Amino acid sequence: MSPLRLPLVLCAGLLGGCAFDLERPSAPAFPANADFSTGFATTAQDAAGVWWRHAVEPGVWSPLEQALAVNPELRRADAEVRAARARLEQATADAGPVLTLGADVGVQKSSAEDPADSRAAGVDGTLPLDVNGALGYRQDAARLALEAAAADRAQLRSDLARDFLLAALDGAEASQRLALLAAQLEVARTLLRLIELRFTQGLASSVDVLQQRDQLAALRQQVPVARLDRQTAANRLRLIGNLTPEQAPALRVAALPEVDPQFAALRPVELLERRAALRASRARLAAADAGFGAALAERWPTLTLSGSALTRTVSGDVTTLIAATLDAAFTLFDSGGKRAIAAERRALLAAAGEQYLADWTSSVLDVDDLILLEASLGERIDLSQQRLETAQALLGATRRRYERGVSDYLPVLEALRGLQQQQRDHLALQAELARSRVRLHHAMGHPAAEDQG
Repeated sequence: MSPLRLPLVLCAGLLGGCAFDLERPSAPAFPANADFSTGFATTAQDAAGVWWRHAVEPGVWSPLEQALAVNPELRRADAEVRAARARLEQATADAGPVLTLGADVGVQKSSAEDPADSRAAGVDGTLPLDVNGALGYRQDAARLALEAAAADRAQLRSDLARDFLLAALDGAEASQRLALLAAQLEVARTLLRLIELRFTQGLASSVDVLQQRDQLAALRQQVPVARLDRQTAANRLRLIGNLTPEQAPALRVAALPEVDPQFAALRPVELLERRAALRASRARLAAADAGFGAALAERWPTLTLSGSALTRTVSGDVTTLIAATLDAAFTLFDSGGKRAIAAERRALLAAAGEQYLADWTSSVLDVDDLILLEASLGERIDLSQQRLETAQALLGATRRRYERGVSDYLPVLEALRGLQQQQRDHLALQAELARSRVRLHHAMGHPAAEDQG
């Protein structure tokens, strides 16, 4: 074999070994014509700002955002974003030059000669040449990991805002239940005194007295439940605001706050930009693609340019040395290690793509479920209002018949029980509608530009 053929054979073997038959998996496809199963009330244009600033009244914004500002989970997410930014800076630095300054001072002495002192100072420098693109891919992966961390933080902030508003609604509902129970207890006590009086006059039976006492006891039994619900809702607010039990929560709501019944007009594919969790999934997919690209690039040779300048003084004699070197390295044979790494990165890329598609589908169905729930609750509240008006009319009619002596007290008692139950059911439906609207605003998200805060 001639001297020239051996390098050519080695290069051919190298190129053959580098030629992996690994292609990128197909990117996930999102149908642009997908739509929700039913319509919903929309605003004329998308409101600016984070979603809670157009979902609830301004009086809630300040305590909510004060709680978010001190939330430990958000502070942890902030630290993770800073760590991801530092990793990006490290990846960027790895692609840049490195200079090292060195110096030494020494003394040499032998039995035949006088001591000789020496001094030396020099600079060594290296610069990786990204001819195969691996360093660029690593920088892209680090940058995309930073984007994913920032999007995760934005999603956490949105989730905490939702939880804060839900806790406020739960506390307001419990407070209203307590007020309703107080009014109902007062009526029940009055009616019990009236029935007991009529019993002493022989105008009512002991059954009437016992039934009203049972009604009064049933109402009293609901008071500690409502009080517990109010206290646990306050503790949920404290948890988000990093408070302890003796501290007052950031927000106290006696009545159910109004939640905007109109939402941003959007199609399912637009959730890809509006939901921070989906932006995080997209960044992870792109980071996995960069990781796969880096694994493919690492098949090819790497080049490093290095240089040094050294000045040495030995007993007054000065010598300066300048050197420059271009280093090239490649792997002729690694038992398939690089191919296995590339195959692993390709599998991770495929998994990230499937996860991105699954996250989008889940988000679309989540929004669709909430739209259906909001419509259903609206219908049920309308029917509940009709039943409430009927129950009030029935109670008034039975009382008038009782006062005229046309009927006994049992119809009045039954009408009162029905009205009180309907009042509690109506309040529960109103609170559930407000909660569903908060969840729907949260599920629809907001533009990425509003995530800062």
